[in-house]
Amino acid sequence: MDTRTIAIALGIPLTVVAIMASPPFSGGGTAAVSVGRRQASTSDRGKFVGTFRLVTSEVQDSASGEWVPRPNYDSIGYLIYAETGHMGVHIMARSRKRHASNPPTGGEAQEALRGYTAYFGSFTVDDAGQFVVHHRFDHMNPGVSVDAKRFYDFAGDRLTLTIAPADGGGKESATLRLIWERLPSAPLSEAAKQFVGFHRLLYTDRYREKDGEMLFHGEKNYDRSGTSYIIYTQTGHMMVHLMQNQGRMKYAGTEPTPDEALKAFLSYTGYFGRFTTYENYDPLFLMHNQQGRTRPADHVDATKRFYEFTGDVLRLGGPASLNEAGEMEGGHLYWERQPSIE
Repeated sequence: MDTRTIAIALGIPLTVVAIMASPPFSGGGTAAVSVGRRQASTSDRGKFVGTFRLVTSEVQDSASGEWVPRPNYDSIGYLIYAETGHMGVHIMARSRKRHASNPPTGGEAQEALRGYTAYFGSFTVDDAGQFVVHHRFDHMNPGVSVDAKRFYDFAGDRLTLTIAPADGGGKESATLRLIWERLPSAPLSEAAKQFVGFHRLLYTDRYREKDGEMLFHGEKNYDRSGTSYIIYTQTGHMMVHLMQNQGRMKYAGTEPTPDEALKAFLSYTGYFGRFTTYENYDPLFLMHNQQGRTRPADHVDATKRFYEFTGDVLRLGGPASLNEAGEMEGGHLYWERQPSIE
């Protein structure tokens, strides 16, 4: 991934031009939603809609059959299910070693990917079998299987998802489960409520300006279109999945080699946390308060994003930067709100 392109894509000009029409995505990503995946309304489906915080993970003791805490497990994560039929997840180990180089070495990339799970897609619920299926549009691990089956149990605000065995066995033969806790809705402002939903990336663009005059605005880029999502929830949480839509290769083995890990790491960027809008400022902006991200860090990162809505299109961008020519340089990301999956 071109890190300069990513940095530029997060800027915004002081003077803004209208959003230009975008051609339909024609890349080779897997984010297109299959018609008919969303099942008819069920009694349990509504229980899933919301934002859940990871509490813990448990394994089944082979001798006693009892569920016990997973040894040395200390991860943070969020799981989101939307009424539209979309879902997304991020899980990250809390203790991660910061990279000594940028870009990281293959070994550092291996460490960064170990214990980190992130994917997005749609979901369907089977009441009779009491399982949910995550139909993954894409995953930070290239080539991972599309459908992920999870047996579920609700108890108050707790949701237990038991990983279905790879051999197709039932819940009784499962050995791993994750326990999640539903988070309450937040008292969002009217401005913040505009963000709630799943938004798919249309394209990015770039610009240059000097002394308040626009010198250039254009150069649309579709490298991550269709396979990138930004999600905002009623609980005040958010997550980002930015992924290349071409050239991501499946690992040759179960674990990636250093070279495979580096390629996968550089082709996917993600983070999660909370968001806060500042609608009484000109220009309008919000803060993404990151609790975790793919690149290991020693601290929580608060990133500023200027925003503008035009219908169902959300334009985001960070502060511009000064280039060697004395020009302010940056760019935008254009996201489209996604309708219900039919």
